[in-house]
Amino acid sequence: MNDSRSSKSEFFESAEELYHDAPCGYASFKNDGTIYNINATLLKWLGFDRDEILEKKKIYELFNMGGKLFFETHFFPLIRIQGFANEINFEIRKKDNSTFPALINVKEIKGSAGTENRYRASVYDISDRKKYEQELYNAKIKAEKTAKDKADFLATISHEIRTPLNGVLGIGNLLAKTSLTAKQKEFVDILKLSSENLLGLVNNLLDLSKLEAQALHLEKKPFAIRTVVNSIIHTFELKCKEKGIQLLAEIDENIPNYIIGDPIKLNQVLTNLIGNAIKFTCDGYVKLLLNPGKNRENKLDLEFKIIDTGTGIPENKLQSIFEEFSQANYDLNSEYGGTGLGLSISQQLLRLHDSEIKVKSEIDKGSEFSFNIAYEIYKPSRKEISGINKDSQSDKKKIDQAKLLIVEDNPVNILIISEYLKDWKINFDTVENGSEAIEAAKKKKYDVILMDLHMPVINGFEASSTIRNLHLDKQPVILALSATNKENIQSELDRAGIDDFISKPFGPGDLHRVISSYIITNKKQKKKTIESGKIKTSINTEVDPENSEKSFDLSRFVKMANEKPDFLRKFIQNTSIAFEDYHVNFMEAVKLEDDVKISELIHKSTMSVYYIQSDRLARLLKECQQYFENKNSDMKNVRRKIDETTAEFNKIIDGLKNIDAEALINEESNITR
Repeated sequence: MNDSRSSKSEFFESAEELYHDAPCGYASFKNDGTIYNINATLLKWLGFDRDEILEKKKIYELFNMGGKLFFETHFFPLIRIQGFANEINFEIRKKDNSTFPALINVKEIKGSAGTENRYRASVYDISDRKKYEQELYNAKIKAEKTAKDKADFLATISHEIRTPLNGVLGIGNLLAKTSLTAKQKEFVDILKLSSENLLGLVNNLLDLSKLEAQALHLEKKPFAIRTVVNSIIHTFELKCKEKGIQLLAEIDENIPNYIIGDPIKLNQVLTNLIGNAIKFTCDGYVKLLLNPGKNRENKLDLEFKIIDTGTGIPENKLQSIFEEFSQANYDLNSEYGGTGLGLSISQQLLRLHDSEIKVKSEIDKGSEFSFNIAYEIYKPSRKEISGINKDSQSDKKKIDQAKLLIVEDNPVNILIISEYLKDWKINFDTVENGSEAIEAAKKKKYDVILMDLHMPVINGFEASSTIRNLHLDKQPVILALSATNKENIQSELDRAGIDDFISKPFGPGDLHRVISSYIITNKKQKKKTIESGKIKTSINTEVDPENSEKSFDLSRFVKMANEKPDFLRKFIQNTSIAFEDYHVNFMEAVKLEDDVKISELIHKSTMSVYYIQSDRLARLLKECQQYFENKNSDMKNVRRKIDETTAEFNKIIDGLKNIDAEALINEESNITR
C-alpha cells in the first residue's frame, strides 16, 4: 500500500512539473475571467509573481486595449457557443508594459450541477514566428520591388531603343523604294532584316516585363480568323521559299470566319510557334492546322496545331524549352540564334486564355505544338463581311481629300512620316509641338492628327485635351504616336480624348492601315459629336465662360447605362452625392490649410472624377494642394484658387442634379443611329 501511495505521489509530482515547466504557457480562469491557476512558464514570460496574478487578475487584463475589446465581443462569446476557440492571435502585455505576440487556445470545462464552467487556456509565444514572417514579408516586398524595377527598366530601355529604331526601320523602308543597284538592295535588305529582328527582341523583352508585372490583359473584339492566319502565312512565305521548305495552312470549313477575342495575342503566339518551326526545319514542311472543337452555346473551342519536319527536341528538354532565355541546348542556340523568350511568352499568353501549349517531338523527325482557345462566335454586319474596300473608288477619293497634321518634334520622324504620306498622296501639314498643334487646329479643319506624346512646350496629352475642348465644327481623329507601352498610359489616352495609338516603331503598312481606316469609315463623326458638346444637356452642361474647358462629361456614364435611363439616373444620383461629400471634405481641408487632407481627397475622388471627366476640378484641387504645401504662398492667390474650386464643385453638383437621364439617352441614340 505504501508503494502504491508513493507511486501516486510521484505521478502527481511529475504531472505538476510537466504543467508548470511546459514549453508553452497555461492559465485557468473562471466564468468572469478571474485567473485561478497559472504555470511557471507563463509567469516567467509575463514577469509577474504568482500571488500578483491568482484571484487578482482577469485573463483579458493581460491583453492590450484592442485585445480586450475582441475578447469581450468575439472571443469569449465564441467559446461559450462552441466550447472552444483555437489559435487566436493576441498581443500579451507584460508587467513592464512591453508586449509579445501569442497564439491562444481555450477549452471550456463544463461544471457539474450547481457549479460554474471553467476555462483552460494554452498560450504560445510566437515572437520567433513573427520575426520569420516579417523577414519573409520583407523578402517578398524586396522581390516585388526588384520585379517592378526590372519591369520599369525594361519598359524604359525598350522605349529608348524603339525611338531611334523607328528611324532605322523608316529609312530602311524608304530606301527600299528608291532606285538601287543589286549590291545596295542587298545592303538595304540586311538593314531591314536586322532592324526587324532587333524590334522583335525589344517587343519580347517588353512583353516579358508586362507579363511578370501582370500588366497584360486580354482584349475582346471581333476579328476574322482566316485573315489573321493568311497574314501570318504571307509574312513567312518568303523565308520558307529561301529555305526550300513548304509552308501550309489548313482551316476547317466549319469554322466561322468571324469570332470574338484578342487577335493581337493570337497573332503573337502563332508567329512565335511558326517562326520557331521554320527556324528548326531545313527540309520538308511547316503546317498550321486549325480545327473546331466543342461548340457550346455561343462559344467555339478552336484547336491549333503547328507541325514541322525539323530537327526535333530531346524528350528530356520538352519542358525546359518553355523557360525564359532557354532553348533545347547551347548548340541549337549557337546555330540558329534567338533568346529563347518566344515559347515562354507564348505559354504565358495562352495562360491568359486558360490554355497551354502541348508538345510532341522526335529527334530528326519533327515536332508538333498544339493549344486550344475558346472564342465567342460573332455575327458581323453585311458591311463587315463585304469589307471596306468594296467601293474602292469612293475610298480613294476620301483619302485623296483628307487633311492630316503631323505633330512631332523629332526631325527624323517628321521626314519618315512625310515621305510615307507623300507616297500615298495625302495632304498634310507639320508642326513641332503641342502649342503649334492647337493653333493649327483652330485655323484648319483636319481629318486626322498624328500626335507625338512627348514634346516640349505642350505635350501630346495636353494638346489633345485642349483640342477636344475647342468649339470646332468637326473634331479630328487624334492618333497618338509613341514608343511608350500603351497599357501604361491607357487612362491618360482616354482622359485626353485620343482615339487610337500607333506604337513606334511602325512600318508604312501599319500607319496606312490605321489612317485609312479612320478616314474611310469616318468613325469620328458619330463619337465626337457627343464629345464636342453637341448634346448640351450631357457633355457641355456647365462651361466656364472664360474657359472653354468642360466642368464634366457624361459620355462614359451614357455608354455604361446601355440605353437604360434608370441605370443612368442611378449613376448620376450617386455621383452627385459623392461630389457633395467631396466638397465637404474640401472645405474641412481648407479650414485647416491641410495639404495632406487635399491629397487624400484627390486620391478618394479619382474614379468619380475619371467617370465624369471633371479634369478642371482635378487640376484645381492639385493647385490648392500645392498652395498649402508652400507655406509662403500669397493668401490672395490661395483664396482666389479656393473660390474657383468651390465654384467648380457647385457647377458639377448643380449640373448633375439638373440632368434628364431619359432625354440624354434619347439624344445620344438619335446621334449614333
